[in-house]
Amino acid sequence: MADTYYEEVNYDNGNDNDTRISDAIDFLRQAAESDTTNRAEALDDVKFAAGDQWPVEIQNSRNLEARPCLTINKLDAYCRQITNQQRQQRPRIKAQGMNNQTDAKLAELVTGICRHVEVNSNADHAYDTAFDFAVRMGWGYFRVTTDYVRPDSFDQEIYIKPIENPFTVYFDPNSTAPDGSDAEKCLVTVVLSKENFRKMYPGRDDGGSFVARGTGDANIEWVTKHDIRIAEYFYTELVPTNLVLLSDGTSVYEDQLPDADLMDMAGIYEVSRRRTLKKAIKWCKVTAMEVLEEGTWAGKYIPIIPVYGQQCIVDNKRKKFGLIRMAKDAQRMYNFWQTSMTESVALAPRAKWIMAEGQDEGHETEWANANNTSYAYLRYKQTDINGQPAPPPIRQAPEQPPAAIMAAAQSITADLQAVVGIFDPSQLPQGNISGKALQGQQGQVDMTNFHYYDNLTRSIAYCGRQILDLIPKIYNAERVMRIVGDDGKPELVTVNQRTGQKDENGIEILLNDVTVGEYDIVMDTGPGYNTKRQEAADSMMTLLAADPGLMQQAGDLIFRNMDFPGAEIIADRLAAVNPLAQIDEKSPIPPQVQMQLAASQQQMQQMAQQIQQLQMMIKNRQDVEQVRQTGEDRRAVLAAEVKLHDQNTRSITSQNKTEIDSLMKLILGHMDTARLEAEIAARNQDQGARMDRAERSIEDNMQTMLPPLPEQIQQMQQQMQQQGQMQQEQMPQDGMPMQ
Repeated sequence: MADTYYEEVNYDNGNDNDTRISDAIDFLRQAAESDTTNRAEALDDVKFAAGDQWPVEIQNSRNLEARPCLTINKLDAYCRQITNQQRQQRPRIKAQGMNNQTDAKLAELVTGICRHVEVNSNADHAYDTAFDFAVRMGWGYFRVTTDYVRPDSFDQEIYIKPIENPFTVYFDPNSTAPDGSDAEKCLVTVVLSKENFRKMYPGRDDGGSFVARGTGDANIEWVTKHDIRIAEYFYTELVPTNLVLLSDGTSVYEDQLPDADLMDMAGIYEVSRRRTLKKAIKWCKVTAMEVLEEGTWAGKYIPIIPVYGQQCIVDNKRKKFGLIRMAKDAQRMYNFWQTSMTESVALAPRAKWIMAEGQDEGHETEWANANNTSYAYLRYKQTDINGQPAPPPIRQAPEQPPAAIMAAAQSITADLQAVVGIFDPSQLPQGNISGKALQGQQGQVDMTNFHYYDNLTRSIAYCGRQILDLIPKIYNAERVMRIVGDDGKPELVTVNQRTGQKDENGIEILLNDVTVGEYDIVMDTGPGYNTKRQEAADSMMTLLAADPGLMQQAGDLIFRNMDFPGAEIIADRLAAVNPLAQIDEKSPIPPQVQMQLAASQQQMQQMAQQIQQLQMMIKNRQDVEQVRQTGEDRRAVLAAEVKLHDQNTRSITSQNKTEIDSLMKLILGHMDTARLEAEIAARNQDQGARMDRAERSIEDNMQTMLPPLPEQIQQMQQQMQQQGQMQQEQMPQDGMPMQ
């Protein structure tokens, strides 16, 4: 499609004398002639792998004789074993920065964009199709293209598309690179019916006015009575120019130099220049009569990527082949011997009955059909034709299949396995073999055909470099994109995000800028993410058994690599309480520094907890000392209170005794009572004053030494005061003490 290319496409080129038409026709003829033998043999390989395995002349002769031609196709299973092994361990694209304008975060972002392109394009189908043809016939193709996201959008996406029929591709015969990166021309053709052509390109020439352009230019290759060939023609255009080195370190082509006045204002001047070639990939869609569409491809590579099987140079010609080529004879021999064995068994005479003449008299039909019909019993006469006694009929043993044919069929199976390099696991050494030994044996078997996988890895790496070349041109504006992580989880990221800030050169700073920097592709091969995840879980469990404390440091990683339901939830909960798991992958701070900071914060928190615990211990000790001191003070106050109470009690008792003695003397001596009452009142007043001074002294001491008295001590003081008041109230109104 013309709208899949980066620059503007011209849909209306009516120049019938365009040299690109003759160039395309000449290139098709040149590529077909240089690869004629490979194409013919590859086509036979594909047919052979599909089951067409008997030579035509032998098959015709056997059909005339009504003899079987059996095909036991073992090669298809061997091809599927190689291709399915590749599906289990798919090569994965990974970008790496190559200058100071990149970093690990940007490289991971570009890698995520490459994965997004693969997922969005269903690239696995393109890889598998090309790899399957490479294994079967020697080469396959897939392509890189671009297209608009929607009909109403100017945003473009990069896609990886399969080429279902590799025979429609005519690749540059001068290309020698194992990934095709040095190709300068390529032609992809398709043959359409003229009716469909007129619907797709109304008003265009469908071949009715075709005129030969030169010697040997026949229309049979491009135009037939009912069909017409359309070709997508990619070619490289090299324009001589000068490359200029400026004082700020940048290099530009001469025709892209800014105005001289602007350079003078910016203080930039020319340092050096040299002659070079400016490369551009052109594209056009042509018939033998006219150019239908044309444009310029956005990248600097031919976007058709080959995947090769095996190659070798024979008589200065490149010979390409796959797994089928060398295994044809062994497969034909196997088919022949299996057919011969089947034929010998099928056509061998059946087991015959032997009896005396006349024993089947009256039962001739039953005995004639005995080999074809299953009878419950067979009747016979016990005498022969002469009436003499005869033994019962007996069956003669059938002829056995020839032992030589069976032995030959078994030996051919071993030969076939040796040719393709794939052996039956049951034929490997048996017994008590460790897991490592089994892996080593399997690795030796896989090594025989590892070159197919390695060639696919090269081609996917070349595809990755083409994607890197297209990213700055297709994703050159601010947009929200999906990137895909190594674990297949998608994430939305804004690329080329404007910040409104400028650097020292006045250039606006962009976040996630994918238009600058140089990257290269390294391939990640081997087991896929899920396989690595299972192996990691097994290794972690082994380490955990040796060091149970590892659960506190990496418990979230252990559960995250397990597959049972709820493992992710457990991992999230463990990560929430593990500071080492709080790593922000989007932060510019490297993960190692983040982990060190997290570990430092964890240590500071632990130290703060220890300080708090020590403060609590000190406070507890101070509280205990204060409680002990308070108890001692309270005991001292209580002792003082008891002493005061005893003194008051003794004073009152002594006074009462004195008063009683005085009263007795007064009664016996008939003394004057007024003088006695005055003396009693003076003593009471003096006793009350002394009690008040003692109480005030105790209260002052309590206030200086203790917090407010407990309720129990206050209640005791109130009881003592009430008791003193009651004793004073019990005195007689006339001053006489109560007896």
